[in-house]
Amino acid sequence: MRLAPMRFSGVSMRHNPEKLSITGKNRVQELLSPCCEADSRVLGRELCRVAGEGVLFGADCIEQYHVLEKLRQNQTPAKLALPKMQPLYACLKELSLFAEPQDDVLHYRFVFVETRSPRKALQTECFYLTESSGESLWDIAYAYGRAVEVLTALNPQIPMIDDIDQGVRVRVC
Repeated sequence: MRLAPMRFSGVSMRHNPEKLSITGKNRVQELLSPCCEADSRVLGRELCRVAGEGVLFGADCIEQYHVLEKLRQNQTPAKLALPKMQPLYACLKELSLFAEPQDDVLHYRFVFVETRSPRKALQTECFYLTESSGESLWDIAYAYGRAVEVLTALNPQIPMIDDIDQGVRVRVC
């Protein structure tokens, strides 16, 4: 089985990372009662951190790295799509080369940090117009803080939730 490539800000990686670590946490408050019993309450989730290592291959591997470096310098949050994972909005925080460079091979490390969604649903906004081909209901659900199951139920006209054409009107509420 071939996995979909990792994508960030419209750039698809030719080869998925060899190592990938996704760290997500919940904020928890522990409450103590007068009779010494403890209770915990989840206050919400913290933003994820995605770190990994990969290899860039080919005669243009240094150009591939420079593309990633420009994305890091840009510091603009963008959609990060990982193989078999729900996309998230993130910034490329760290990017580095490691190991001895070889002909047509570069080893690199990266760290993405999740950001809040750049799109917010207005109370009166019930529809979203897809901006580019290849957007998915997962992307839109994440951006609007909705469950993908809710969007699937609201949009029975969309047969493939993983690949929506540009200009399709998606109901979000």
